[in-house]
Amino acid sequence: MQSAIDERGHASIVDDAMRRLVVCWQHPLTRAIEPIGLLSSDDETFRFEYLARAREVEGFRPLLGFPDLGSSYESKELFPFFAQRVMDPRRPDFARHLQELAVEESESTPWELLARTQGKREGDTILLYPVPRQTDEGWQCVYLVHGIRHLMTKSVPLGGDSAGPYSPDEIEGILSELSQGDVLELCPEPSNDWSDTAMLVLDAKGRPFGYVPDLLLEPIHSAMFDGRLHNVVERVNGPEAGWHLRVLVRAKSADADGLDLLAGEKFKLATSQ
Repeated sequence: MQSAIDERGHASIVDDAMRRLVVCWQHPLTRAIEPIGLLSSDDETFRFEYLARAREVEGFRPLLGFPDLGSSYESKELFPFFAQRVMDPRRPDFARHLQELAVEESESTPWELLARTQGKREGDTILLYPVPRQTDEGWQCVYLVHGIRHLMTKSVPLGGDSAGPYSPDEIEGILSELSQGDVLELCPEPSNDWSDTAMLVLDAKGRPFGYVPDLLLEPIHSAMFDGRLHNVVERVNGPEAGWHLRVLVRAKSADADGLDLLAGEKFKLATSQ
């Protein structure tokens, strides 16, 4: 496996063959989402390492199967802690699950499913976010729109006006009008109670229906304000999919200079200390 650590102890994205998921922990009371680890794969070996900052996250305890915050864990198979977050292909609803995630059966590897679903389970505190991948034209990633149901409990400022709170019928009406390939707009919400960098996702009529995941805010902010961002609907699912799987979006940026989402002290690996 080619090293994914630079001379500063940061996770590097220079190896295009390496796939990465940032492992985050959500505080059960404050709901704050904190990056605590990095799961990576080069198709031969899986590796999990904690971030140095995991030691400072209030309330966090080591994950099952990864007791030492300072160790690097490797396996030829996906670790059980993460494998159990992937739907069993023997389940009768597996084909529908692939459709909901816009994944072809030939590409339905455990890693791809983990990346698309963010490894989310009901009542769980772990989320996984795919690191945007660099291409010759720029970077791209697929993400799930967050916080859709929260717009049924709050109003958000929108220019000189406001939107919401929506009724269940109103939010379903907005989602029902979305189609694959629709171009989406983004709008900052600096008055957000949880983050002053929060970014709303808007449909073609300018109606907000959810949020960009926190981990992607920095690169998306940068690409959007430089006019390099292309944000389109990848897949829309019905209520049976659950709120967290309702809308899948593909974001692309024509930033050929490279994106190092994992640079900086926030993503310094614990094993480098």
